[in-house]
Amino acid sequence: MAKKRSYRRSELERSQHDTAVKIRKMTDEQLCGFLDEIENRQPEGNCIGEFLERVENSGLIGARTVKKLRDIG
Repeated sequence: MAKKRSYRRSELERSQHDTAVKIRKMTDEQLCGFLDEIENRQPEGNCIGEFLERVENSGLIGARTVKKLRDIG
């Protein structure tokens, strides 16, 4: 599949891309803080687990990084 050119992306795709880039560039400490913040905002349910599952399935973060985050949490 050919790479989609950035000028052909919709606003939603641009926003998702920017968010994904920010997440990929986070340090381990920043990622943990980000996940803690998500958990504190929505205490009901397993927010971190759901987040990690979605990120893992989307391919935004490598499997090794997801495993490290699961081990911490």
